[in-house]
Amino acid sequence: MMTATELVPYFHPTQIVLVDDDIDFLGNLTLQLEADLAYLLFDSTAKALTYINDGQPQDGSRQRFFRIVGSEPRSISVAEADAPARVTLDTDAIRREMLFTNRFSRISVVMVDYAMPQMNGLEFCERIDNPYIKKILFTGVATEADAVDAFNRGVIDRYIRKSEHQVYEHLNRTIRELQHAHIRDTFAAAGEVFEVDSPAFLEDPAVASLMATLAAGHGFVEHYLCADPPGFILLDGDGRMRRLVLYDGAERTRQMNAARRAGAPAACLEALAEGRVVFDPAAGDDRFERWARDTCAAERLEGRELYAWSLFHHVPELDASGGPTATYNRYLEWLDTVGYALM
Repeated sequence: MMTATELVPYFHPTQIVLVDDDIDFLGNLTLQLEADLAYLLFDSTAKALTYINDGQPQDGSRQRFFRIVGSEPRSISVAEADAPARVTLDTDAIRREMLFTNRFSRISVVMVDYAMPQMNGLEFCERIDNPYIKKILFTGVATEADAVDAFNRGVIDRYIRKSEHQVYEHLNRTIRELQHAHIRDTFAAAGEVFEVDSPAFLEDPAVASLMATLAAGHGFVEHYLCADPPGFILLDGDGRMRRLVLYDGAERTRQMNAARRAGAPAACLEALAEGRVVFDPAAGDDRFERWARDTCAAERLEGRELYAWSLFHHVPELDASGGPTATYNRYLEWLDTVGYALM
């Protein structure tokens, strides 16, 4: 089951839609939202619903990120989805997600005011077709009971009182949480149908903390799980890529067993066992013969187990394609030019 994961197998920023018939309130809201959030404003519920229901890119099958254990990488068929199966994450499919030029325009969160003239916020939420979009209701004291009932019925995911202390801090934090939850649901839902093999480090808070630290220090806004060697491809807002290699206990054991079979020297085996080195992700099958050249000094991370990790500037998985052409910063600039035209 993947419902307890600390990290999702991939993450990229997604779009937020904010709906309120009070233009002045929307204008003030733009000053309160964190600058790196991608949002569109609507003062018309009709226009907002048209945009949400009719103008969104198709996500494709949510099963495309999984394959049956032992099979060739491919999407799981409907027939297979109806039968119990053991599946694993398809890292090739996850990596392809970063190559979609419209990935940032996917709507993950809608925030809507309750009291509006054409329809109230709950009616608006009930008319959103995509069940995976997360919904936040802005409510006043008089309508709080309605909000609680809607939350209990699953019509909305959160409600926020306009009058509460530090309301905008709460809103920014809630948007961030629901953006991650939107993507996490893609993988959590599979755990209700399949037995999913996934890296244990996704559920380790220490690894989640490392990823947050790297994001803050390097400006990373996207990550995509990799399998061989394990870790992530990381991208900042300008599309600059890094490759994080992360050895957990199982990976160190795998590398040590391969090193022994290749006749690697004792110094190589010792360095791997102690978590002092990781191999360059571009290293080939002869890496154990020239291990001193093909390894990099690793940082150690104490979590549920001992990890060894290092950040590389090259990403061998994307040497052929050259990486994504769409960057998040360019998308934010585009939203600045067209956002008000859609209201």
